[in-house]
Amino acid sequence: MGGSSPDLTELPELFDLRIKARALSFLFIAGAALAGLTLILPHDQGFRDAQLSIVVGCAFVVGGLLYWGADRIAEWQLHLALGAGTTLIAFANYYSTATLYSLLFTWAALYAFYFFGPRPALAHLGYIGVAYGVELAAVDAPSPETRWLLGVGTPLVAGMLVVRMLDRVRSGRAEADERARELRESEARTRLVLDSAPDAFVTLDAEGNIRSWNDAAERVFGWTAAEAIGEPMRTLLTPPELRDRHDQRRQRLVDAFGSEVPTHYEVELMRRNGDRFPAEATVSKVDVRGEILLAGFIRDVTDRKRQQDEREALVREQAARAEAERVAEMVSGMQLLVDAALAHRTLDDILVDLVARVRAVLDADAAAIYLAADRTLALAAASGGATEAQTSEPVPFGEGFAGRVAAEREPMLIQDPPPGELPYPALVQLEIDSLIGLPLLAEGEVTGVLVVGAAAPRHFSADDVNLLRLAADRVALAVDHARVYQREHRIAETLQRSLLPDHLPQLPGLSVAARYLPAAAEAEVGGDWYDVLPTPSGGVGLVMGDVAGKGLVAASMVGRLRSALRAYALEGHSPARVVEQLNRLIWTEEDATQMATLLYVVVDPVAERLHLVNAGHPPPLLLSETRTPQYLEGGSSVPLGVLPFPEFEEVSVPIEQGATVVLYTDGLVERPGEHIDTGLDRLAEAVRGAAPDPQQICDLVLRDLVPEAGAPDDVALLTLRTIPMADRFEVELPTEPEALASMRAVLRRWLRHLDGSEQEIAEVVTACGEAATNAIEHAGAGTPFEISGQVEGRRVEISVRDFGAWRTPREGDRGRGLSLMRALMDTVEVVPTADGTTVRMQRTLLDSTVNGDRQ
Repeated sequence: MGGSSPDLTELPELFDLRIKARALSFLFIAGAALAGLTLILPHDQGFRDAQLSIVVGCAFVVGGLLYWGADRIAEWQLHLALGAGTTLIAFANYYSTATLYSLLFTWAALYAFYFFGPRPALAHLGYIGVAYGVELAAVDAPSPETRWLLGVGTPLVAGMLVVRMLDRVRSGRAEADERARELRESEARTRLVLDSAPDAFVTLDAEGNIRSWNDAAERVFGWTAAEAIGEPMRTLLTPPELRDRHDQRRQRLVDAFGSEVPTHYEVELMRRNGDRFPAEATVSKVDVRGEILLAGFIRDVTDRKRQQDEREALVREQAARAEAERVAEMVSGMQLLVDAALAHRTLDDILVDLVARVRAVLDADAAAIYLAADRTLALAAASGGATEAQTSEPVPFGEGFAGRVAAEREPMLIQDPPPGELPYPALVQLEIDSLIGLPLLAEGEVTGVLVVGAAAPRHFSADDVNLLRLAADRVALAVDHARVYQREHRIAETLQRSLLPDHLPQLPGLSVAARYLPAAAEAEVGGDWYDVLPTPSGGVGLVMGDVAGKGLVAASMVGRLRSALRAYALEGHSPARVVEQLNRLIWTEEDATQMATLLYVVVDPVAERLHLVNAGHPPPLLLSETRTPQYLEGGSSVPLGVLPFPEFEEVSVPIEQGATVVLYTDGLVERPGEHIDTGLDRLAEAVRGAAPDPQQICDLVLRDLVPEAGAPDDVALLTLRTIPMADRFEVELPTEPEALASMRAVLRRWLRHLDGSEQEIAEVVTACGEAATNAIEHAGAGTPFEISGQVEGRRVEISVRDFGAWRTPREGDRGRGLSLMRALMDTVEVVPTADGTTVRMQRTLLDSTVNGDRQ
């Protein structure tokens, strides 16, 4: 304010109207009480008591009204009341002779100066002066001027002092209010800045409780200010495992001497939903009137961390790209070596191709591969020099350049090698002056050595050694795989050839043929297989299977399935039961992961029925003389090894005399990119109208369906035809007990063809069985026996001939076999010769009409 008096109109009011009214009320009552007291006490006779009593009563009334109306009074009403009081004081002075009442003018003046300010106070003081002057003029008073001056001047001087004092009070209050206003505005601006700040602002007390919380903190952490303030930060925002560290850091800041510079650190914090995020905190220690507070800004750096990670990843990616570009040629060179390993199956082909490609990868002039055996190295393949085919003497480990590489099992690089260090003499002409040798290691063993040479101006370096080290790893792997493959291939090929039948059994009344072709593009043996086996009931079982996979594992599975199937079939199980047992066998194999498709067909030529079970295999094809080719789709189920307890359905269909059954694997009908139905239609069309002979059918199918270059997969083909029975038949059977079932089946078919009754068929078959049993007992080992039959009218003649000598009947035999034959047949004749024995039997069948009636 520069020392000048402030504008009083701009200064704030110290008192409100209520206080002013009550104060004036107290003055009226006090003055009235004082006047009343003078009336009560002994006083001068010049007092006019009645009039003074009225004045006192009016003063009490006005004072009471002011007191009770203080809450509703207006400013002008106070001025009016003060003027009325001045008037009452003038009357009191007029009706009394005491000078005490004149002092009451001072009360009125001082009240005006105290509560109304200078201008209104001076106006009231003027009115007091007038009223006092009138009153002094109306009474005979000594020195009225002096009394007037004293009565008016005294309150004037006191009032001016009061005004000066109140001005100072008002000025101080105005300054205080201004500072308070500025402080409030500053606090509001600070709060606005903090609330609009992008970072969270949190204030903690010395115990770690939250004292302030801005809008950004609510946005970052998810807690509102009402929820956060008063809560410990360690439990609200700090992960459990970091709370001890948080307490230690907070305590260090609290215990630090004075106000230190802000502390900056990184910390992991926790949101309301439990998510964690990285943050940066800048914390300052603040002393607020003796209370220690920790004020800090917290910034969520999740995005910055991600961007930083992305930048670092970009830097690493650029570095990796540069490194990738540096080794791009190395990788492409390694690919050439991998291609060489995959393009061939034989070890010789792989080695020849590998040395040529190693030369191309290193831009070398020569390369050679030694193979190790019994601690010596033999040159296996070479490239470069005057001739491509090189020979050399075996090199023991430790001798020569290649021998030292093998013995030390470490790469070697030499410059200007002597001629004796070269893999073969022809390289002397190339003037090789840089040589690298690396051991070929497979499962920790040295399997060979790779040697590469270069002529000037080419000189090998450490980078070439590193590149060749990678090449050596792949060469060693290729060589080892080739050796393993060749060994397994030989084993698997031998095993699979032993599993396929060397020859098909001779089946009386049936004709069977089979073919097997390996895949043209596959050197490994596959899992296709077939089998033909007579059943105990006199029928014949046809098997066609395909084991998933190739090589030794597949061949081994074929062997187990073939042996098990034969055993189950010879035990007399039904086809469905046989396949169920095979599936159980696969599932009981320890760590078995094999799967196989299987088609098992049992042909019963006597009953003229065909029974089949299909475990995920292509359906068999049935050819008949009266109908078109027909696929037997029934009885299909999942392949073997897919489910532990699948349900295999057995289907029975009629098969007429002369019909042919064709079994095959998918290699015959499947082609890449072609639906299998197309291949099935092609097979059916190929055999339509074909000759009934199974051998001819096999040749026809392979000629029409297998490409000249070979099929993409193995092909197995099996055909069986039921030969129509005529009035004459003749079959040759092995001297084995199993042949008796086939013989009985042929006889039953033939006798049914002749319209024999069931009883006649049973009796004739029994008699012939006795004769065949004797033939098997007496014929030489491995020598077959023959059975033939013919009919004239209703008389049948059957001959059983063996090529051995009958033994002398032993005691107890008593000729039961011959007796049984003579009892069942009309005539029985045994004709021994030097070459063997022939049993001729005859029987006349009843008339076909009678047989028809009996049946």
